[in-house]
Amino acid sequence: MNRTGSLRPSTLLGSRLLGSSTPGTPARRARTDYLLGSAGRPATVPTLLITDFDNSGSVTSPVGSDPLSNRFAEVAHAFSVVARRGARHELGVVLHFDTPSSGDVQPTPITRRGLARLRSGLHVPPDGAGTSELGPSLCRAVEIANAHPDHLATLVVLSDFWLLDPEPSVVLAGLTAFPGDVHAVVLGNRLGSQVLSPRQGAPSAIRLPGGSEVGEAPPSSG
Repeated sequence: MNRTGSLRPSTLLGSRLLGSSTPGTPARRARTDYLLGSAGRPATVPTLLITDFDNSGSVTSPVGSDPLSNRFAEVAHAFSVVARRGARHELGVVLHFDTPSSGDVQPTPITRRGLARLRSGLHVPPDGAGTSELGPSLCRAVEIANAHPDHLATLVVLSDFWLLDPEPSVVLAGLTAFPGDVHAVVLGNRLGSQVLSPRQGAPSAIRLPGGSEVGEAPPSSG
């Protein structure tokens, strides 16, 4: 056994959140062995599905509400089910709270051919700062929806809704003004349902097993 002491040069690892996947690469595959049921036939009218992901520390950290990035795996699973019988007039979009970013995917047909492009955005973008502000991505979602007036739009926001927007109540009110349906998928169980109460002009919330919640706001009359 060599007991001679020696000094070795030290190095620093690249910055990242411990417990999370390397930024810019898809998270390890989550369990998606549950059944979603048949997606049915393609919609008879053009549709636009916009997904918007919160990648802030309260979501991605080891003690966050989704440290293994299951939200990406579950959306990928949903996209794949629709893509089996999808049509070119059914469009999907991937946005992140950090927008614009390399993880954004512009309107793409939810078809077998378009699936790879949609999946390419389902990860934490390496150029994202991990913001907790919903406002910028919400504005981008509204722009995309307004650019496709002949499509029935749906916005799905996946977040713990611990928002740091300067005026969170204004942003939540803007959520209900989105020109289409709105679904709020609340990650974790640290947020009270009253935060998304219709009385506050935000999507209503329904508690699901495991602590997550899903809410829906009615389509805007405008």
